Amino acid sequence: EVLRAAENALVMAPLVWRFDSLVKEKGDVINIPNLSNLTASVKSANTQVTLQAPTESNTSISINNHYESSFLVEDLLKVQSSYDLIGNYTKKAGESIARRIDTDLLGTYTSFTNTDVGTYGVDVTDAVILSAIEAIDLANAPMDDRAFVIYPTQKTALLKLDKFVKADFVGQYDQATKVVTGPNSRYMWGDIYGVPTYYTKQVTQTAATPTQTHNVLFHKEAIALALQQAPRTQSSYILEYLGNLVVIDAIYGYTATRPTYGIEVRS
Repeated sequence: EVLRAAENALVMAPLVWRFDSLVKEKGDVINIPNLSNLTASVKSANTQVTLQAPTESNTSISINNHYESSFLVEDLLKVQSSYDLIGNYTKKAGESIARRIDTDLLGTYTSFTNTDVGTYGVDVTDAVILSAIEAIDLANAPMDDRAFVIYPTQKTALLKLDKFVKADFVGQYDQATKVVTGPNSRYMWGDIYGVPTYYTKQVTQTAATPTQTHNVLFHKEAIALALQQAPRTQSSYILEYLGNLVVIDAIYGYTATRPTYGIEVRS
């Protein structure tokens, strides 16, 4: 139940580069080799090939994040309540861990090296989206496995644009909006120019005047996650408190792996 609740609450984790299997048993650091592009050389008759010797570096993921969510249900409350308090709060605790993971992943926008697009305090526009897509196109990011993750207010802003909702623009007279049928996430809104678009309140916001919202458009290889320990549940009866203690915790690491494959879309 906890794992299902946590998975349902995750937006970012299924969209990024995953290295869970490398740390399932042991280890606290993953080193990912950065592979350079090679070039094609002219081959002349009776000459040797042109050897290339690129100097490579590593990107490291430190498995140094350990978060927990815990609560105590005392006997008095458990006896007098008609609800399954432990079961319901356990799922909520799992969701809180999932939100923490998503928040961390969305915070990696600060490592993206493309020039940000959009303006803080101003809703995202069609032109801004096209500029963001162009930026990662120029970085040679593959078209598949891209995602656009926006704050919920920006979903509302996009729904106000005729281009994305009116049938004479969209070309689907039996479907009023760009919502995709049968999304693979409860937070998936639709797709824009072939890029699946998700919304979540975990998108980073910075307190300022105006509030700075850091939406992100990225390819999955822009961000890496290594979930060493998926949210687990442990519980015990604490005699001193006459109640059941429940603790949910998870261990993971994350980093930006290909910073040219992502871009911040300001609003």
